[in-house]
Amino acid sequence: MKKDLKLLVVFLIIALKTAAQLPLIPYPAHVSIKDGSFQFSNKTKLLYDSPLLASMADASAIKWSAASTLQIESLEHRNGTIEQSVLLSLNQPFDDELGMEGYQLDILASNVVLSANTPAGIRYGLQTIGQLLDATTDAKISCATIVDFPRFSYRGMHLDVSRHFMPVSLIYTLLDELEQHKMNVFHWHLVDDQGWRIEIKKYPKLTEVGAWREDRSDLHWNDRPLSKKDALKNIGGFYTQDEIRAVVAYASQKNITVIPEIEMPAHVMSVLAAYPELSCTGENLGVPPGGVWPITHIYCAGKEETFLFLENVLTEVIDLFPSRYIHIGGDEADKTNWKKCAHCQKRMKDEDLKDEHELQSYFIHRIEKYLNARGRNIIGWDEILEGGLAPNATVMSWRGEEGGIAAAKMGHNVIMTPGSHCYFDHYQGDPSIEPLAIGGYTPLSKVYSYEPVPKELTAEESRFVLGAQANHWTEYMPVGTHVEYMAFPRLAALSEVLWSPKESRDWDSFARRLPFQFDRYAKRGINAAKSTYQVQIKAVRASKGKGLEVSLSTEIPGTEIRYTSDGTEPGANDKIYNKALFINNTTTIKAAGFSNGKQLGAATSRLFTIHKAFGKALKLSNEPGEQYKANGEASLVDGVTGTVNHNDKNWLGFYGKDLEAIIDLGKTETLHNVWIETLHNSSAWIFAPGEVTVSFSEDGKKYSEAAPLNIAPCDQSRNRQTIAAQASVNAEARYVKVIAKNHGQLPENHPGAGKDSWLFISEIVVE
Repeated sequence: MKKDLKLLVVFLIIALKTAAQLPLIPYPAHVSIKDGSFQFSNKTKLLYDSPLLASMADASAIKWSAASTLQIESLEHRNGTIEQSVLLSLNQPFDDELGMEGYQLDILASNVVLSANTPAGIRYGLQTIGQLLDATTDAKISCATIVDFPRFSYRGMHLDVSRHFMPVSLIYTLLDELEQHKMNVFHWHLVDDQGWRIEIKKYPKLTEVGAWREDRSDLHWNDRPLSKKDALKNIGGFYTQDEIRAVVAYASQKNITVIPEIEMPAHVMSVLAAYPELSCTGENLGVPPGGVWPITHIYCAGKEETFLFLENVLTEVIDLFPSRYIHIGGDEADKTNWKKCAHCQKRMKDEDLKDEHELQSYFIHRIEKYLNARGRNIIGWDEILEGGLAPNATVMSWRGEEGGIAAAKMGHNVIMTPGSHCYFDHYQGDPSIEPLAIGGYTPLSKVYSYEPVPKELTAEESRFVLGAQANHWTEYMPVGTHVEYMAFPRLAALSEVLWSPKESRDWDSFARRLPFQFDRYAKRGINAAKSTYQVQIKAVRASKGKGLEVSLSTEIPGTEIRYTSDGTEPGANDKIYNKALFINNTTTIKAAGFSNGKQLGAATSRLFTIHKAFGKALKLSNEPGEQYKANGEASLVDGVTGTVNHNDKNWLGFYGKDLEAIIDLGKTETLHNVWIETLHNSSAWIFAPGEVTVSFSEDGKKYSEAAPLNIAPCDQSRNRQTIAAQASVNAEARYVKVIAKNHGQLPENHPGAGKDSWLFISEIVVE
């Protein structure tokens, strides 16, 4: 197997050279590949011409030696020869093209020279050399000239450690990876309802009380009730100030700025469990063990004690984090309690504020003024636009791009992080075989397609877009290996979006370089997802005959796909897919990607049913919701059952309505079985039907008495699941009527309690 892997790597290197590319991610701004190569050997020295480069030269020499089984020594350069050496050199004078983070790398057969204006540029150039070495089998790298610099100044990763506390060892691992990916910001989300994670000396109860909660991992995140007062607080943790200082110092060495997030005025139930007097009601609701919505328990904006507390907390935060920015959250503030609070209403009257939105703006302005006076600026989620934006605030646009566009047009700096492309808590593959996630679907190719500068902005306004970041909310990431799985390789795609020139980005090129990146992850022990190799199984009505044409594909062009049609797991000796499959009877297709006989990721599976109602005329009494129409009413008899992803275009969704469908079989048929495929996904407000009945008719007017279908029970330990409702029947009929009753209003403990639920149906099977 090792021999096969080496042959594959050699083949890929040849292919990349043929395409005038090097195995690098993110790809440099300018590359000129030349004939020849530089050979690393035991004679190779890593030289540097400034003491500022000594520590990174030493670290790189050790790393390269380990990777190549050579003994590479690092030394200060004192005007001697650089033959057979790698020289690190700080520019004199400053090279304007390279800027503060760029570098130039000249690889000759005799030597390698890496030059930059700053140590940061040298560090990024060293990552490039390291990637080139990683991709070789003989410690030999191609001659080339590389002139490289980032497109955006802000290239970030966010990690929420409140929902699930992460050990400090993971933080160091992520900082190492950010350096490898040429990312320069780590956004540390330290505060939320479910846990306070930073030691504050003045307020010890923040970590004594607010950092711990009841472990209810036996329930889905959104189904966990508020803890009882006597509940065992047995899950959580926090970072000491010494640990934080060490992390910040380590990050700084890697040109990474650590930005802390201290949420306000909402997402602070962990604070109010420790200091309930800071709320409007004074209630102590404890630290929630799971999702809480709506979040009405927030800081009181009318009490001076609130601002004194926050100023004291921020004073200690400033001492720990030298970053220019402090993130203050500002999102999802339900103002219900403010409307009823005498203190808040008095504040509004005294400050001449017309509504609670302006009260939130007052809150944010006041915090910004405090931080500005101490040389810091605020970042907030795009809700800080509500009621008026603080003068020096930077907006992080997450609810789409609208907030970022509005802020940029106002002359404010913007960081783009829309949920559509930058939320890495979303699924990246088939949800039925992926680890549980919050929802959505953001595969690797979608991340790579993102353009951070909206077309609505002028060239002048575009200057305010500093960059973008990937967000990792950890409601569904309980451990560090799960965080790694969700982050990588999607962070590699985003790193190229943020570093490389827009004009040079190309998905096929990135896909060819991706195997090298997976190899690097494996060498570093990173639990990277192989979801991009999952096979997507799609079907359309065959142009001829009663059946379906099924196509198989992966995100990565040229992946070898092997499949079975008998429901068994595909193996290295099964059929290779090379053209669309014709199916004219009920079939389960299972498929997986392969390389050199090795399976790439989990196999995907789809059931296709060719039944008596297949392709027949169908009428609905109620129209489905506009966004969940699939291919119209015909979708219910097209032979394609839906997956647990309700956005897979195979589901009809009915909001607050029943399904009532009448199928015309065209002639009288003998019927034995009827079943429907439905969906349960409470977090998306989708509930299985309360009742399903079927009735039959010869003339389409008079129907026999309805017979109920048996609905398979929901597995309460899961959130997304397809559910069958079926019944054995004995009937002679031309028309079949199916009625599925909507669940009705959402239950009391649901975030949308009292509102209508969705009913989802993908197929009605008549046999």
